[in-house]
Amino acid sequence: MNGVVYEQDIEKSKTIYGEHITYAELNYQKHETFDSVLLGVDRIFLMFPPETNLADYHAFIHKAKEKGIKHIVYLSVKDVQFLPFIPHHKNEKAIVQTGIPYTFLRAGYFMQNLNMFLLDEIVRNDRIFVPTGKGKTSFIDVRDIAEVAACSLAEGGVHKHQKYALTGNRALDFYQIADMMSYILKRPITYTNPSIKFFRTYMINKGINPAYVNVVTGIHIPTKLGLAKGITNTFTSITGQEPFQIEQYLQDYKHYWNK
Repeated sequence: MNGVVYEQDIEKSKTIYGEHITYAELNYQKHETFDSVLLGVDRIFLMFPPETNLADYHAFIHKAKEKGIKHIVYLSVKDVQFLPFIPHHKNEKAIVQTGIPYTFLRAGYFMQNLNMFLLDEIVRNDRIFVPTGKGKTSFIDVRDIAEVAACSLAEGGVHKHQKYALTGNRALDFYQIADMMSYILKRPITYTNPSIKFFRTYMINKGINPAYVNVVTGIHIPTKLGLAKGITNTFTSITGQEPFQIEQYLQDYKHYWNK
Protein backbone atom coordinates (compact mmCIF):
# COMPACT_ATOMS: atom_id res chain seq x y z
CA MET A 1 0.00 0.00 0.00
CA ASN A 2 1.51 3.31 -1.09
CA GLY A 3 1.13 6.32 1.18
CA VAL A 4 1.70 10.01 1.66
CA VAL A 5 2.99 11.53 4.89
CA TYR A 6 1.53 14.93 5.73
CA GLU A 7 3.92 17.35 7.41
CA GLN A 8 4.45 21.06 7.97
CA ASP A 9 8.25 20.75 8.06
CA ILE A 10 9.02 18.38 5.19
CA GLU A 11 12.78 18.83 5.20
CA LYS A 12 13.02 18.00 8.89
CA SER A 13 10.89 14.91 8.36
CA LYS A 14 13.14 13.73 5.55
CA THR A 15 16.12 13.78 7.90
CA ILE A 16 14.18 11.61 10.37
CA TYR A 17 12.32 9.19 8.09
CA GLY A 18 14.34 9.27 4.89
CA GLU A 19 13.75 10.11 1.22
CA HIS A 20 11.87 6.94 0.27
CA ILE A 21 8.54 8.34 1.55
CA THR A 22 6.25 10.68 -0.38
CA TYR A 23 5.67 13.88 1.58
CA ALA A 24 3.06 16.61 1.24
CA GLU A 25 2.62 19.83 3.21
CA LEU A 26 -0.52 19.97 5.36
CA ASN A 27 -1.15 23.08 7.40
CA TYR A 28 -4.60 23.27 8.96
CA GLN A 29 -4.36 27.06 9.07
CA LYS A 30 -3.69 27.14 5.33
CA HIS A 31 -6.77 25.67 3.72
CA GLU A 32 -5.13 26.01 0.33
CA THR A 33 -2.94 23.00 1.24
CA PHE A 34 -5.96 20.70 1.58
CA ASP A 35 -6.59 19.90 -2.10
CA SER A 36 -3.04 18.88 -2.94
CA VAL A 37 -2.57 16.56 0.05
CA LEU A 38 -5.78 14.68 -0.74
CA LEU A 39 -4.99 14.25 -4.43
CA GLY A 40 -4.81 10.54 -5.33
CA VAL A 41 -5.54 9.44 -1.76
CA ASP A 42 -8.50 7.24 -0.82
CA ARG A 43 -7.96 6.71 2.94
CA ILE A 44 -6.30 8.75 5.69
CA PHE A 45 -4.97 8.41 9.22
CA LEU A 46 -5.67 11.51 11.30
CA MET A 47 -4.27 12.79 14.57
CA PHE A 48 -5.31 16.01 16.31
CA PRO A 49 -2.46 18.40 17.19
CA PRO A 50 -3.74 19.98 20.46
CA GLU A 51 -2.94 23.54 19.36
CA THR A 52 -5.09 23.20 16.21
CA ASN A 53 -8.18 25.35 15.79
CA LEU A 54 -11.25 23.11 15.67
CA ALA A 55 -12.86 25.03 12.80
CA ASP A 56 -9.74 24.52 10.67
CA TYR A 57 -9.55 20.84 11.55
CA HIS A 58 -13.19 20.27 10.72
CA ALA A 59 -12.74 22.15 7.46
CA PHE A 60 -10.15 19.53 6.48
CA ILE A 61 -12.53 16.71 7.43
CA HIS A 62 -15.22 18.21 5.19
CA LYS A 63 -12.69 18.62 2.39
CA ALA A 64 -11.89 14.90 2.75
CA LYS A 65 -15.57 14.16 2.16
CA GLU A 66 -15.61 16.45 -0.88
CA LYS A 67 -12.54 14.70 -2.33
CA GLY A 68 -14.04 11.24 -2.00
CA ILE A 69 -12.01 9.83 0.91
CA LYS A 70 -13.38 6.36 1.62
CA HIS A 71 -11.98 5.66 5.09
CA ILE A 72 -10.70 7.77 8.00
CA VAL A 73 -8.72 6.15 10.80
CA TYR A 74 -8.72 8.68 13.65
CA LEU A 75 -6.54 8.56 16.75
CA SER A 76 -8.88 9.40 19.61
CA VAL A 77 -8.86 8.97 23.38
CA LYS A 78 -10.11 6.09 25.52
CA ASP A 79 -13.50 6.82 27.11
CA VAL A 80 -13.93 9.86 24.86
CA GLN A 81 -17.67 9.22 24.81
CA PHE A 82 -17.73 10.39 28.45
CA LEU A 83 -15.49 13.43 27.84
CA PRO A 84 -17.51 15.99 25.84
CA PHE A 85 -15.19 18.79 26.97
CA ILE A 86 -12.15 17.57 24.98
CA PRO A 87 -11.63 18.17 21.24
CA HIS A 88 -11.53 14.46 20.35
CA HIS A 89 -15.21 14.14 21.24
CA LYS A 90 -16.11 16.91 18.81
CA ASN A 91 -13.77 15.53 16.14
CA GLU A 92 -15.34 12.07 16.25
CA LYS A 93 -18.76 13.67 15.89
CA ALA A 94 -17.60 15.74 12.91
CA ILE A 95 -16.22 12.64 11.17
CA VAL A 96 -19.41 10.64 11.74
CA GLN A 97 -21.51 13.48 10.37
CA THR A 98 -19.65 13.40 7.04
CA GLY A 99 -20.79 9.84 6.43
CA ILE A 100 -17.22 8.72 5.66
CA PRO A 101 -16.55 5.19 7.00
CA TYR A 102 -14.33 5.54 10.06
CA THR A 103 -12.24 3.63 12.55
CA PHE A 104 -11.76 5.36 15.89
CA LEU A 105 -8.67 4.28 17.81
CA ARG A 106 -9.63 5.24 21.34
CA ALA A 107 -6.25 4.85 22.92
CA GLY A 108 -5.25 4.69 26.56
CA TYR A 109 -2.43 6.75 28.00
CA PHE A 110 0.60 6.91 25.68
CA MET A 111 3.76 5.53 27.25
CA GLN A 112 5.55 7.98 24.96
CA ASN A 113 4.10 10.94 26.87
CA LEU A 114 7.00 10.26 29.23
CA ASN A 115 9.51 11.12 26.50
CA MET A 116 7.40 13.94 25.04
CA PHE A 117 5.22 16.24 27.15
CA LEU A 118 6.64 14.99 30.46
CA LEU A 119 10.24 14.81 29.23
CA ASP A 120 11.56 18.22 30.28
CA GLU A 121 10.58 17.89 33.95
CA ILE A 122 12.02 14.39 34.14
CA VAL A 123 15.36 15.46 32.68
CA ARG A 124 15.66 18.81 34.47
CA ASN A 125 14.08 18.05 37.81
CA ASP A 126 13.99 14.24 38.07
CA ARG A 127 10.24 14.31 38.53
CA ILE A 128 7.06 13.22 36.79
CA PHE A 129 4.90 16.32 36.86
CA VAL A 130 1.28 15.68 35.96
CA PRO A 131 -1.97 16.03 37.97
CA THR A 132 -3.30 12.49 38.23
CA GLY A 133 -3.25 11.93 42.00
CA LYS A 134 -3.13 8.25 42.97
CA GLY A 135 -5.23 7.22 39.98
CA LYS A 136 -4.15 4.36 37.75
CA THR A 137 -4.18 4.58 33.97
CA SER A 138 -4.07 2.01 31.20
CA PHE A 139 -0.78 2.72 29.44
CA ILE A 140 -0.24 1.76 25.81
CA ASP A 141 2.83 2.02 23.58
CA VAL A 142 2.24 4.10 20.44
CA ARG A 143 3.99 1.33 18.49
CA ASP A 144 1.01 -0.86 19.31
CA ILE A 145 -1.41 1.86 18.23
CA ALA A 146 0.47 2.17 14.94
CA GLU A 147 0.07 -1.57 14.41
CA VAL A 148 -3.71 -1.34 14.75
CA ALA A 149 -3.81 1.78 12.56
CA ALA A 150 -1.91 -0.06 9.83
CA CYS A 151 -4.26 -3.06 10.05
CA SER A 152 -7.27 -0.76 9.86
CA LEU A 153 -6.00 1.08 6.80
CA ALA A 154 -4.74 -1.99 4.95
CA GLU A 155 -7.59 -4.38 5.71
CA GLY A 156 -10.41 -1.85 5.51
CA GLY A 157 -13.78 -3.62 5.56
CA VAL A 158 -13.93 -5.32 8.94
CA HIS A 159 -12.51 -2.25 10.66
CA LYS A 160 -14.90 0.30 9.23
CA HIS A 161 -17.39 1.88 11.66
CA GLN A 162 -15.45 0.41 14.59
CA LYS A 163 -14.53 2.17 17.83
CA TYR A 164 -11.54 0.37 19.29
CA ALA A 165 -10.58 0.94 22.93
CA LEU A 166 -6.83 0.25 22.93
CA THR A 167 -4.77 -0.32 26.07
CA GLY A 168 -1.88 -2.36 27.31
CA ASN A 169 -2.59 -5.19 29.73
CA ARG A 170 -1.85 -3.36 33.00
CA ALA A 171 -3.08 -0.22 34.75
CA LEU A 172 -0.43 1.64 36.74
CA ASP A 173 -0.18 4.85 38.73
CA PHE A 174 2.63 7.36 38.34
CA TYR A 175 4.20 6.43 41.66
CA GLN A 176 4.80 2.98 40.17
CA ILE A 177 6.13 4.50 36.95
CA ALA A 178 8.54 6.69 38.94
CA ASP A 179 9.85 3.62 40.76
CA MET A 180 10.38 1.77 37.47
CA MET A 181 12.18 4.74 35.94
CA SER A 182 14.39 5.10 39.02
CA TYR A 183 15.46 1.48 38.67
CA ILE A 184 16.13 1.63 34.93
CA LEU A 185 17.78 5.08 34.89
CA LYS A 186 19.75 4.40 38.07
CA ARG A 187 18.81 7.72 39.64
CA PRO A 188 15.83 8.74 41.80
CA ILE A 189 12.75 9.83 39.87
CA THR A 190 9.77 11.04 41.89
CA TYR A 191 6.13 11.64 41.15
CA THR A 192 5.19 14.97 42.73
CA ASN A 193 1.39 14.80 42.30
CA PRO A 194 0.67 18.50 41.70
CA SER A 195 -2.81 19.94 42.00
CA ILE A 196 -4.59 20.77 38.74
CA LYS A 197 -4.40 24.49 39.52
CA PHE A 198 -0.68 24.42 40.28
CA PHE A 199 0.03 22.26 37.23
CA ARG A 200 -1.78 24.65 34.87
CA THR A 201 -0.17 27.75 36.37
CA TYR A 202 3.31 26.26 36.34
CA MET A 203 3.13 25.00 32.75
CA ILE A 204 1.66 28.24 31.39
CA ASN A 205 4.32 30.28 33.22
CA LYS A 206 6.87 27.94 31.69
CA GLY A 207 5.74 29.14 28.25
CA ILE A 208 3.54 26.22 27.17
CA ASN A 209 0.58 27.22 25.00
CA PRO A 210 -2.42 27.62 27.37
CA ALA A 211 -4.75 25.83 24.93
CA TYR A 212 -2.38 22.85 24.89
CA VAL A 213 -2.12 22.88 28.70
CA ASN A 214 -5.92 22.88 28.94
CA VAL A 215 -6.20 19.84 26.66
CA VAL A 216 -3.51 17.97 28.59
CA THR A 217 -5.16 18.84 31.90
CA GLY A 218 -8.54 17.66 30.64
CA ILE A 219 -7.16 14.35 29.43
CA HIS A 220 -5.67 13.64 32.88
CA ILE A 221 -8.81 14.40 34.90
CA PRO A 222 -10.35 10.90 34.40
CA THR A 223 -7.16 9.33 35.78
CA LYS A 224 -7.28 11.59 38.83
CA LEU A 225 -10.90 10.54 39.38
CA GLY A 226 -10.01 6.84 39.12
CA LEU A 227 -11.83 6.37 35.81
CA ALA A 228 -8.91 5.50 33.50
CA LYS A 229 -7.81 2.11 34.82
CA GLY A 230 -9.91 -0.11 32.57
CA ILE A 231 -7.98 -2.43 30.25
CA THR A 232 -9.00 -4.28 27.10
CA ASN A 233 -7.63 -7.11 24.96
CA THR A 234 -8.56 -5.34 21.71
CA PHE A 235 -4.95 -5.02 20.55
CA THR A 236 -4.33 -8.75 20.86
CA SER A 237 -7.65 -9.70 19.26
CA ILE A 238 -6.83 -7.57 16.19
CA THR A 239 -3.12 -8.30 15.78
CA GLY A 240 -2.64 -11.68 17.47
CA GLN A 241 0.27 -10.15 19.40
CA GLU A 242 0.88 -9.17 23.00
CA PRO A 243 1.23 -5.43 23.70
CA PHE A 244 4.50 -3.84 24.75
CA GLN A 245 5.14 -3.83 28.48
CA ILE A 246 6.05 -0.54 30.17
CA GLU A 247 9.42 -2.00 31.25
CA GLN A 248 10.33 -2.70 27.61
CA TYR A 249 9.30 0.80 26.59
CA LEU A 250 11.46 2.35 29.35
CA GLN A 251 14.46 0.29 28.23
CA ASP A 252 13.95 1.16 24.56
CA TYR A 253 13.57 4.90 25.22
CA LYS A 254 15.87 5.45 28.22
CA HIS A 255 18.30 7.53 26.18
CA TYR A 256 15.69 10.33 26.19
CA TRP A 257 16.02 10.80 29.95
CA ASN A 258 19.79 10.53 30.25
CA LYS A 259 21.58 13.60 31.53
